[in-house]
Amino acid sequence: MRVAIVGCGVIAPTHAKALALDGRAELVLACDVDLARAGALGARRVSSDWHEALGHDIDLVILCTPHHEHAHQAVAALHAGKHLLCEKPLATTPSAVQGMVYAAQAAGTVASGIFQHRFSPLARRLHELLRGGDFGPLSGASMEFRCTRTASYYHSGAWRGRWDGEGGALLINQAIHTLDLLNWFCGRPTAVAGQVAQQHLGVGTIECEDHGQGTITYASPGGRSAPSPQPQAVFVCSNDLTTDWYQRITLVCRDGSVELGDHHRLLNVTHANQALCAELRTLDQIRLDGVRLPGKDCYGYHHALQIQDVLSAIRAGRQPFVPMAEAAVTNQVVLGLYTSSAQRGLPIELPARSFSRPDLLAPALRQGGGTTGA
Repeated sequence: MRVAIVGCGVIAPTHAKALALDGRAELVLACDVDLARAGALGARRVSSDWHEALGHDIDLVILCTPHHEHAHQAVAALHAGKHLLCEKPLATTPSAVQGMVYAAQAAGTVASGIFQHRFSPLARRLHELLRGGDFGPLSGASMEFRCTRTASYYHSGAWRGRWDGEGGALLINQAIHTLDLLNWFCGRPTAVAGQVAQQHLGVGTIECEDHGQGTITYASPGGRSAPSPQPQAVFVCSNDLTTDWYQRITLVCRDGSVELGDHHRLLNVTHANQALCAELRTLDQIRLDGVRLPGKDCYGYHHALQIQDVLSAIRAGRQPFVPMAEAAVTNQVVLGLYTSSAQRGLPIELPARSFSRPDLLAPALRQGGGTTGA
């Protein structure tokens, strides 16, 4: 299988190593405006023109470019009949996200978005148990996320921390992974309400958020035939400039509860079935020994399993574990939160029918005004 990686920045070596570990694919092409950076991936050839990835000698395109490049590059690759794996987030506006989903459906190729933490053995089994009813209906959930991304991080790329580049900051880049697990565990998000703000970084560093909080509402588990209250989850996220990396997800159900901590480790589980509790504790001990991937520790090591799944899906002619439509869900939640913040915290149905971004730079608008996005 012949692969092209487009965009050879900080996450690209993680993908290249995962491909090498799998052994069923060859990295034929690495594309980047910085040819030296592209050459460091060890591809057969390099190019500064990403359109070369649409050539006949490429089967799978992996997009690791800045966020605002994803949508048009992904649609072009899908229209060219390529299989596709796109780093998060898929895109920076709701319409662009939906456009990628439509393009994937029309192409009929394998198309997936990166949410590698879903491939943790603990997360996969916990999702199966929660969605299968073993814990009973969800009563409520909460999530807390804190990290540090300094001014030097945002100054490392002109696109970072800008609405027209990164499409946001903390929520769309760092906290999105933990938000995705929260949504995956809780069900289908139907609405989001909340606010984002700048609380720690100065205006000269970013124009987007370093803090966000809100409430996500999920579809009633009973459906239309047996309606029941819609469960909700509350979340608080902050780039507080003091915490390296902190994550908490708490799920409270009728028949038990689960708490996950940093790197989504199991902190606590309660359930009448002690065999079930023991199974989850055992799964929490599984580590991909000897499979350390380059990059930040917060990435984890499960890119290797997601890329394995994508390559297997291509060979078997099946859907990937995280199809494009699934990868779009949390992306739309984050974009819905931005719209809610721009509209004074009003609930936004998902996916948002209109889109606006809060203006965090103008003091007069900090309490809820907004600017319309594309």
